Parts: sequence; structure tokens; C-alpha cells
Amino acid sequence: MSKKYVGKDVLKVDAKDKVTGEAQYPSDLKFEDYLHVKIKRASYPHAILKKIDVSKAKRVEGVVDILTEKDYPDLNKFGLIIKDQPVLVKEGEKMRFMGDALAIIIAETEEAALKARDKIEVEVEKLEVISDPHRALEKDAPTIHNDIEDLCTNYVDPEVGKQNILMDHHLEKGDIEKGFEDADFIVENEYQTQHIDQLPIQNEAGYALYDENNDVIKIWAASQWLHDTQADVAQSINLPKEKVRIIQTAIGGAFGKKEDVSVHIHLALAARHTKRPVKLVYTREESMISQSKRHPLTIKAKTGVTNDGYLTAWQVKVIGDAGAYASSSPAVVHKGMYHCTGPYNVPNVRGDSYAVYTNNTYGGAMRGFGTTQMAFAYESQIDIIAHKLDMDPAQFRYQNAYEIGSTTPNGQKLGKSVNLKRTIESATDLAQWEGEISE
Repeated sequence: MSKKYVGKDVLKVDAKDKVTGEAQYPSDLKFEDYLHVKIKRASYPHAILKKIDVSKAKRVEGVVDILTEKDYPDLNKFGLIIKDQPVLVKEGEKMRFMGDALAIIIAETEEAALKARDKIEVEVEKLEVISDPHRALEKDAPTIHNDIEDLCTNYVDPEVGKQNILMDHHLEKGDIEKGFEDADFIVENEYQTQHIDQLPIQNEAGYALYDENNDVIKIWAASQWLHDTQADVAQSINLPKEKVRIIQTAIGGAFGKKEDVSVHIHLALAARHTKRPVKLVYTREESMISQSKRHPLTIKAKTGVTNDGYLTAWQVKVIGDAGAYASSSPAVVHKGMYHCTGPYNVPNVRGDSYAVYTNNTYGGAMRGFGTTQMAFAYESQIDIIAHKLDMDPAQFRYQNAYEIGSTTPNGQKLGKSVNLKRTIESATDLAQWEGEISE
């Protein structure tokens, strides 16, 4: 390991600007003669939008315009991995969660925009709200997305419906049946994690203006995936990428949440439509409702172990609540499954994971990318097994720990930087652990 930085003070390149207040966050920027933007969102988490009437809202003093899908009928859906999220919901189509955008209100003042938002009239046909991914997997559950291709290519479970499975993945290592036969006993448990908001200090916010001379939309907003956001904005409003420029501001915290598009497309439409600078800042409530969360996972673990404390088999079924749209779910849920045994040697592994559409706020990236939820499950399982064995949990971990030459559940052979045993030794020493660990 390089010791260039370990144990040394390292200057954080942006620390001075942030401490002195010189750092420019999106809401700190100032443009002359700018307009305020607010978004009218869904009135029900699962419903067909029958009619949206903005006539009364447009008469509010200070309102410049209100845009609906009727004004831009050729918009394309957007999304990080799968383009499944509408910029604006069309009449006759579905609202799939409370964060869905129905209209863009543009006004001279924030007060006028908010007043107009409350005067927009929406008529809907309510549908069953699917808030539980287990309900989404039942064969009689309504289909949340009727208009996307079947992405469930490896489906193997005939006991559940597949109409709301966004994506599935499967994992095989060794011979799982033999692994359970070799076990002296088997432990089965189910673990559940919950939605967690990343809660960055700065909410999603930005400015945009339209450069008429060059036909370029410029957006000042924070993004973790700058070029992907640029590409997604451009394709959604049918422009070449070079016609959309995103200027990165100070990001104000993200932790995965700002990988997803937030204010960007609505700002782009408003700026190009009015040809004036526009500003959109989410409230904390709007951020909580409309932007991604850490995925809730249900993890069913079945583990085989010998009487002397060696793992022989590990089987998991992972059900991930993707929420209304895909975002990072196809990656997060299956990556979590690939870490089902943690840093412990298990010769025989089987895993099945399902990212499932619901009508909840969609799940996306958050630090750990699925492994955080899985760590809760496998470390809990390890502790429970150690207790059943009446064995020191540190010793149980130590004798099953990865080392050079170990193979992960997806077949990766570890050739360097495998320091778990050393870490356990150091941790038990520092903690003055009463037990003893040995090979």
C-alpha cells in the first residue's frame, strides 16, 4: 500500500472556498431579470391522468406561462440506465408516484408560481397503489409499466408474477445442494431494510438560460454524472448534446442522490420557452418526494455450516423495491446480491435478485450501492450462527475470512489487498477482546 498520504495532512482543494463562503452553490447564483419555476406534481401515486386544466392558474398575476405535455408532445423519457421516466405526464397516461411532474409553472415571483400551482385542476382515474414489492410480485397485481419491453430475461420463479419485475439476476457458485448436504445444520432468516434519504444539505437547485445566438441551453446545477446528465437532457428534448451545456456548481452534498436528473430538464424547457433566465429550487419536501432513495431490500438467507464453524453453503433471495422508475436499480439490487456472503469464504452459493417496480419514490444510488443493505443481512446471519454454535463471533469470522486466493460468489479470484484477517486481529487487540482468535 502506498504511504504517500497515509498518516499525513492532505489539503482539501475546495475547503477554503467553502469555509470562506466563496463557493458558489446553484441557489447562490444571481441572474438579472430571471423567472421562478415550480413543478406541479402528481395528485395520486398510481392513477391515469384524465385531464389537466391550467386555465385558472394562468390567470394568476405574475404567471408568465405554464407548460404541460401538450406544449411539448415529442418529449422523450429519461433515466440513468433505462429511459422509463416521463418529463411530463401525458393526459391518458399514468402517474406512477407522487413525484411525477404534470406541469411546469413559470412566473415572475416564487409566490405567484406557488399560487398558480395550487390552482391547477387535475382529474384522475385512481388505480390500486402498490407500495409493497411483495404485492407487486403477486400474479394478480396490476402492471405498473405497461409500455416497456420485458427486461426480466432470466426469470426462474414460477410462484410469482413477473409483470412488475424490472430486472432479475442469478448467481451460481459450486453445488448448492451438496453444500447443504455437507452442513451439520442450516440457519434461515429474513432481513428487511428501509427507504433512506441521502439528505444532502443542499437540495436540488439550478439556473438555466437560453443562448439564442448559438441555440445553446446553459444549465448551472450540481450533478454527479455531468456528461450522462447532459446526454439525458439533450435526448429528452430532442437536441444534439452540443446544444446543452451543464456548468457544474459546488455540489452541496450528494451521496448518490444527485446522479439522477432533477431540475435539469424542466429548467431547459423553461429557459428555451421564455428566452429568459430561470431558477428552480426544490424544497426539502419536494426533494424527499421526487428524488431517489436508498433501496429497501428484503433478503432471505439460508446458510449451511459445520459444527466446527465452517460455512458450506449460502443461498439468498433478494427483493429490491425499485419504486416507480428504474434509476440505478438494475445495478444496485444485483450488486447487493453479489456481496451476499460478505468477505467470507463459502464454496457453494446461489443467489436470485429481483428489482421490482412499485408506486414508491424510486430507489437509486446511495453510498455502498446495495452492499450496505447486504452487510446488515450477512453480518446479522454470521452473529446468529456464531451464537448457535456457542462460538466467539470474532473467531467464527476469522476462520471463514477471505485471504489471498479466495474466490468471491461471482468467481473473482482475489490476488491482492485482502486484509480482513489482519483487520480482525487489530480490531480485537484494540478492543481488548476477551476471546482468542486462531487459524
